[in-house]
Amino acid sequence: MSTSQPAVIRRPQDVVDLVNSHPAKRGGTGVALIALGGVLIDAYQAAMVGFGNSYIADEYDISTGAAAAVNATVLVAALVGGLMARPLIERLGQRRAFLLGMGLCTVAAAAVAFAPSIWFVLLCRVVMGIGLGIDFPLATSAVVELSGSKSSKSGRSVNLWQMGWYISTTVVYLVLLPLHQATSVESDLWRYGIFVGAAFAALVMVLRYVFIGESALWAARRQRYDEAVRILRERYGVHAVVAHDAVGAAPGSERPRVRGAYRVMFNRTYRRRTVLGCVVATMQAWQYNAVGIYLPVTLGGVLSGGLAGSLGGSALVNAAFGITGGLLGSLWVQRHGARKLSMAGFAVVAASLLVLGALGSGAPWVALFLLGLIIFGHAAGPGGLGMTIATLSYPPSIRPAGVGFARAIMRTGAIAGLVLWPMLWDALGTDAFFWLALVPATGLITCLIIRWEPIGQPVDDEDADVLRQITVTERAT
Repeated sequence: MSTSQPAVIRRPQDVVDLVNSHPAKRGGTGVALIALGGVLIDAYQAAMVGFGNSYIADEYDISTGAAAAVNATVLVAALVGGLMARPLIERLGQRRAFLLGMGLCTVAAAAVAFAPSIWFVLLCRVVMGIGLGIDFPLATSAVVELSGSKSSKSGRSVNLWQMGWYISTTVVYLVLLPLHQATSVESDLWRYGIFVGAAFAALVMVLRYVFIGESALWAARRQRYDEAVRILRERYGVHAVVAHDAVGAAPGSERPRVRGAYRVMFNRTYRRRTVLGCVVATMQAWQYNAVGIYLPVTLGGVLSGGLAGSLGGSALVNAAFGITGGLLGSLWVQRHGARKLSMAGFAVVAASLLVLGALGSGAPWVALFLLGLIIFGHAAGPGGLGMTIATLSYPPSIRPAGVGFARAIMRTGAIAGLVLWPMLWDALGTDAFFWLALVPATGLITCLIIRWEPIGQPVDDEDADVLRQITVTERAT
């Protein structure tokens, strides 16, 4: 604040209001992508194991469906991790929970690169999934806090995770191409690639430790007002003081215990928001994990050129359509809204899948363009917006729970795409595109029915009322 009069902190909502109206001094796209680093690692590892699925099956003498099921355990574990996220964040705080989540990802990724058996792969994927599940609610909440929820940039910043996702998947194929040239053992490429991903995860941990600190909102909810004041001063440039009569500031006062966040998410106020966020997130995950994760496999079925051709085509599609779509989606969301942009994206994906099914493999370059159009419609539309809707639909006190729950439910769609698509592709070939079109159609219909638009809504003003519903003060024993 530029005035000489400091802001006075009497309750957690005072800190919420100050953070909402004062974006961080050191913010911007770079810091947002650092906060979203777990998403980048999730994207990298998902694309890498999608590429390695058939090699894993051959090496351990299992079917491709069984290999996909093992790889999908990361999604089941992430579902559990997402549900664990809120209580862990409340107990540990943002900084330590960030280290825990990304630390699990780093260790598991490094270990799976040396996996001696499929059971070891399974264990590592479970550990990685729990870490990713913990990380994502933290990441999106941190982005909103750093940008200020009342800022016009908040929805844009949260939705940047989709552009980051495609940057990361493009990096996968750019890593694999030189590795493919450097080694004659093609079946080991997935191991090398996953180990490189572990190094990326370690880098994310370091960058976060330097650029992303503790949450001022968490400190205030824990009645650590002196710490909240310090964060406000250092990160936001806000001069604030703690009032002598601040809630919980008196010696011996009891710290609130937060309960009932999930119950509030399904009350009359938040039920529609929860359903919309979960359905959009789940349907986009289903369609992406079918087409996007197995893009080299799909391209191999419609293009010639061997492994190098499919890797190069995958890199081209992700860079030209995915990164561009993610960037444009983050720019368009403030103008058009998350719901309408999701509808448009689902419509593009559904139409492209139907045309792909009709063309089959008879027009490879048209098929390549249509696959790119699917990636573009997904990235610019619902790909990132399910989580954007979940993040911007709830006030800070239940935001990690809302994002964690939506992310957990979303994993069911990811599992369906990851496990079912190889089976459909093997059984039906390009006719499988017809069946997959039902997924974006379901997302489109849901957006037509539920007319909640989170962009521009002052949801953080609801925090004090929500806190009254979910906070139980522990009685002295």
